[in-house]
Amino acid sequence: MKRLFASVVFLFALSVLSHAQILQDLKNKAKSLNTKENREKVVKAVMSDMEAARAKFDSTDFDYAILLSDNSGLFDVKEKGENAARVTSMLSYSTSYMKNSELSDADKARFNLEMGEVFYASTKLTMAEKRFASAKTLYEQGSLTEDLGYLKTISNQGLLYATMGRFTQAEAFTKDALEKRKAKFGDSNASVAASLNNYAVLKYNLARYNESEKDFESAVGIIKTKGLTTGMSYAIVLNNQAMLFQAVGRYAEAETALKEAIGIAEKLQSNKSKNHLKFLSNLALLYRQMGKYAEAEAIYGGMEKRLGKNNPDYASMLNNQAALYMVMGKEDKVEDLLKKSVAIYKSNFGEENPAYAKSTSDLGNFYRYKTRYTDAEPLLEKALAVRETTLGKTHPLYVQSQEDLAILAWKKKAWDRAFMTYRDVMDKSLDFVNNYFPPMSEAEKTKYWDVLSPRFQLFYNFAVEASTENPAVVQDLYDYQIATKALLLSSTNKVKQSILASKDAALIKDYLTWLDQKETLARLYAYSKDELNLQKINLDSLQRAANGMEKKLSERSTEFSAGYSAQKMSYKQIKSLLTDTEAVVEIIRVQKYDQAFTADAKYLALVLTKTSEMPKLVVLDNGQQLDTRYAKFYRNAIHQHVADEYSYDQYWARIEAELAGKKMIYISPDGSYNELNLNTMKKPDGDYVINRYDLVILGNSKDLIAIKARKQKAIKKNGTLLGFPDYGGSSIAALPGTKVEIDGISKILKANAWQLKSFTQKTATEANLKATKGTALMHIATHGFFLQDVESTGSAFGVNLENAGNNPLLRSGLMLAGAATTVSGTRMPNLESNDNGILTAYEAMNLNLEGTDLIVLSACETGLGDVKSGEGVYGLQRAFLVAGADALIMSLWKVDDAATQQLMTNFYTNWIKLGNKQKAFKQAQLQLMTKYKEPYYWGAFVMMGL
Repeated sequence: MKRLFASVVFLFALSVLSHAQILQDLKNKAKSLNTKENREKVVKAVMSDMEAARAKFDSTDFDYAILLSDNSGLFDVKEKGENAARVTSMLSYSTSYMKNSELSDADKARFNLEMGEVFYASTKLTMAEKRFASAKTLYEQGSLTEDLGYLKTISNQGLLYATMGRFTQAEAFTKDALEKRKAKFGDSNASVAASLNNYAVLKYNLARYNESEKDFESAVGIIKTKGLTTGMSYAIVLNNQAMLFQAVGRYAEAETALKEAIGIAEKLQSNKSKNHLKFLSNLALLYRQMGKYAEAEAIYGGMEKRLGKNNPDYASMLNNQAALYMVMGKEDKVEDLLKKSVAIYKSNFGEENPAYAKSTSDLGNFYRYKTRYTDAEPLLEKALAVRETTLGKTHPLYVQSQEDLAILAWKKKAWDRAFMTYRDVMDKSLDFVNNYFPPMSEAEKTKYWDVLSPRFQLFYNFAVEASTENPAVVQDLYDYQIATKALLLSSTNKVKQSILASKDAALIKDYLTWLDQKETLARLYAYSKDELNLQKINLDSLQRAANGMEKKLSERSTEFSAGYSAQKMSYKQIKSLLTDTEAVVEIIRVQKYDQAFTADAKYLALVLTKTSEMPKLVVLDNGQQLDTRYAKFYRNAIHQHVADEYSYDQYWARIEAELAGKKMIYISPDGSYNELNLNTMKKPDGDYVINRYDLVILGNSKDLIAIKARKQKAIKKNGTLLGFPDYGGSSIAALPGTKVEIDGISKILKANAWQLKSFTQKTATEANLKATKGTALMHIATHGFFLQDVESTGSAFGVNLENAGNNPLLRSGLMLAGAATTVSGTRMPNLESNDNGILTAYEAMNLNLEGTDLIVLSACETGLGDVKSGEGVYGLQRAFLVAGADALIMSLWKVDDAATQQLMTNFYTNWIKLGNKQKAFKQAQLQLMTKYKEPYYWGAFVMMGL
């Protein structure tokens, strides 16, 4: 089933005076009072009681919208429990008196407001709309627009229209209520917090997530200032924030906020209350999305009896339960649950409502999953129509419905219809990236992309199947891939470059302050939770502060916010730059999809040449084997120096078939291709790839556009060499070859008028490395490390493993002077120093290497890290690219000291002679091959970039 988007339901508080009490009073008096005068007395008495109670209420509580998982139910802060029949009966008596009375406009307005709220509570939305409209008119006729009831009427109208899915009208009233409350009470009044919350909920429904988050934060600020953090209003805003975090993939934050909201609610109300159940229902949905299926199922147990069987809250639970059963494999229970949910929503809200559309969509997708296409199509089309009416054509849920219909057409083999729908879906998805990314931090972008990227994976699966009937789909496959590959890395680099080039002193100062915050965090990651608590350091708070600062920097980076992110460009732009002997190979790892994603994978290679009409698609169906069996065999063969009879055929032969007559191959790897060196693969009874092609590794094949446009310029002859550190102990083996390496490189470069700074032995420190900037070359020769798997306790390389487990950039790094005491655990963490002898990738990312032409990481496994499909390797490789390096030389396995020293000496000699670092690097490898035949020696290093 599709991911369930959270939507909105609403809260408002009814009069403190019991409606049941009013009803009984009216009934008793109605028997004997039947004249006009007596009827007026009764109504005036009732209104007087209501006015007194409402005056107290208006000074303390306000209407709050509340997000629930799917637009269901209403939320009453006092939860009085009057049933709809008793309330409706009261209104019938009250209305009969009102019609015959001569009350003032103020009394009539207030009475209509009261009736509208009660109709609203009983989901009689059309009747509520009429009463609110009448109340508004009466307040305005009586020149009573300063009355508290008038403001409440406007606010309620906003809530009502949002419930009905009429969001344009809802926004007009919600915005008006907020502005009037600010004007009347000031910006920090509790009523303003309520309106900010309501506007945030509405913006959430309109998919204006960044605006929504700001309004929630403002509401929280007011509530905290007023000391109301133990009240239900705070719990509601926390819940709403959680639902927003859930929608953009920030699940950990959502869970924290929801649990706090539930804790507050439990203290205020019984854990059996419907209010409490609403929060729990949201938590169950979140747990399902986080893969915590048992926890989610446990929450649903017993909720049916407490919710009742014909209200939207129950429909919400049914919908969420059905989604849970789908992922748990209990498919036999799903259809009945969804049918009931559809019926309840239709009964309560009618068909023109987002909640009805959602349950209808879920049922249609279930039928599609079960290949019941005839049953699925009308439901999915109905959901699309309702979402178009209520949400508009650019809302994520409308686009979700479009995708649902595209998948249905795909499975029915209606290729043209599926393709045309899919193109619109994918273009709008790129728009989502451009709209939502600018003010997000990198961590938030990552989580949102985790939510959105499966859509691209789905399209790639479709494109492979559709290409046999419509080859043109491969063009779009290529274009969408280059628009999004390494998207997060590109976004991070663009923000940084924009800030540093802005000439905005204040912005740059704040950027440097943020880097200082990250340096502080890097030191704190050495401590366990217990150690941090002992020192009264709140790591979560500091991480939130750094994240908040990063968001503000991103938002203020005007060049980035102006529209850069996932700009779609055509493969034709790349093709036009190629010569007759050049080709581009874009690798895509795709998770296989049938009616749902499977555990299997395949690799796609898109080959582009100057003469090709469109990219040539090569499909490697055995992706799972390439990631496991053959990847392991490749590494074993390399390390054991044995002949590799499989890797060439598995990873390269099928691609090479499309490269006839080509010499220079620009290759953009993905998945396992990031962890192997294609140059080391040998054709059976033939030669190594390195002897047949010039391979150039790119992060994204569209990078070739910038590379080709780069003007030839003289190399800036300044560099920093760091190597042969004094580790300060025997726990780390010395590397005498690195001294020879540094000395040799220094001699070569200085002979050609290079200005160098060299750091060796005790000066090869982390502090000196971090102070380096403005250097054209950085060469680091030392030990490197990468932790593939970590335990949850203890520490390694100066980092607490619990922290390292959550952040791959803490699991790879370089060892520098003084590292031995950190590695052995004898050196205690120091909050005052950023030099413990270990430079993690997390710290390397903060280096200032803008303008650096080349980074050489002459150490073991510096090219390794966590491989993320479509985004590259999270480790030192990524860190130095973020730091600003144009090109990077790195290793894929533990290297031989002597061979590495010779390779580097050869490389710099060749670079001076040829003036082209890519050609120089290949020549150095070929030279080393004459001495060391096995790829283990000459193939450990790869070069990324040009």
